[in-house]
Amino acid sequence: MSMQSNRLQGDVAFVTGAASGIGKQVAITLALNGAAVACADINEPGIDTTLKAISELGGEGFGVSVNVGDSARVRLAMAEVYQRKGKISVLINCAAVISYTHIEDCTDDEWTRIMQVNIGGYFNCLREVGPYMKKSGGRIVQFSSSTALSGTFFAGPPYTASKSAVIGLSKYIAGYWAKYAIRCNTICPGLTDTSIVVVGDGEIKDKKEHETKIPLGRIGEPEDMANVVLFLVSDESRYMTGQTLHVNGGKYMYCT
Repeated sequence: MSMQSNRLQGDVAFVTGAASGIGKQVAITLALNGAAVACADINEPGIDTTLKAISELGGEGFGVSVNVGDSARVRLAMAEVYQRKGKISVLINCAAVISYTHIEDCTDDEWTRIMQVNIGGYFNCLREVGPYMKKSGGRIVQFSSSTALSGTFFAGPPYTASKSAVIGLSKYIAGYWAKYAIRCNTICPGLTDTSIVVVGDGEIKDKKEHETKIPLGRIGEPEDMANVVLFLVSDESRYMTGQTLHVNGGKYMYCT
């Protein structure tokens, strides 16, 4: 596979969680469509794997080692990218951690750890990218989850709560930063084939049970999410902001 298009030529994208799963595929997809991609993650070997894939496909990417839950490190990471490329026009908040502990057994430490990354990390990235993105406008996509609206107990309470918070944070940014020509939208994936949902036996948690309830008959692939991201950061979606897109094969058809 070679470059798919130049539709993001001139863009500089900061992608968190880029070492694996959805974040990795998003980074590759944006690079294949012309963006220079800062692949941000705490997993440095994983970043190297993503960068190798981008390079082999003819795209431009570079690594940024960062724990998004560390606000000081996020500040430095954003400054590094801006100094290197002179702009940051796309932010993809995708980094996340998960737990399956039910509320009766969820400890303070587990709650804090999940919230610090899944919503605190998004807040950190938004706050620190703001001064750069306000200069020339930009597009932001944040990853929530179908659990945010379904209330399913597929994952534990801190994960569900954090992913619900992402939707509200995105709407705040969409409204408050619209005057700077910054758009912000949210994706809620259904169960997706990534390492984050693999449990102890090496299988995806509740995969067969989920597949029987999905109208399209399969769980999601990272490419399914990355293609929606590409739409949301391109001019094709230029009149969309503050929206929440449900990419779940039709499993959850919410009543409004």
